[in-house]
Amino acid sequence: MLNRFFELLPVLDTDDDELAELLPSPAAKRRLKDLLGELKDVESVSKALQGSDVSLLDVRVWFDALIAKMESYSNYLAPTAEIVHSPDFESGCVQVLKGQGQRLTRSEKSALEAFRVIPAAQAAHVGDDAETGGSFVERLQKRRRLEQHQPAY
Repeated sequence: MLNRFFELLPVLDTDDDELAELLPSPAAKRRLKDLLGELKDVESVSKALQGSDVSLLDVRVWFDALIAKMESYSNYLAPTAEIVHSPDFESGCVQVLKGQGQRLTRSEKSALEAFRVIPAAQAAHVGDDAETGGSFVERLQKRRRLEQHQPAY
């Protein structure tokens, strides 16, 4: 509707008194123009959300940018908004997608535990410490190498 108004505005006869009474004031037109720009931003995010290659990290970046433009959006789009089913899961996914899996909080790790991938080398050696014929130092070094690998989700 706003878009159509601004498309028709140049061809409207503003000299017509009856029509001029119905048109918004110049200040109102500026506010409407700002609103149109804001709505176009929201529309572009809405359309981008429908893409097939969108990650949760992309969504978080877009939502945070909208919140930065209009703080009132935080009631609906913030990571802790009422509509978010599992804030720990969402923030944990975003951290992992950023490559910051080592910074996960305890609650984020708990929410993502079902998706944790155990590296093949570690999975093959789980519980092998007692069976390994190597020295105590070799077993400790092996355990330390395995613990250095960051968990993958």
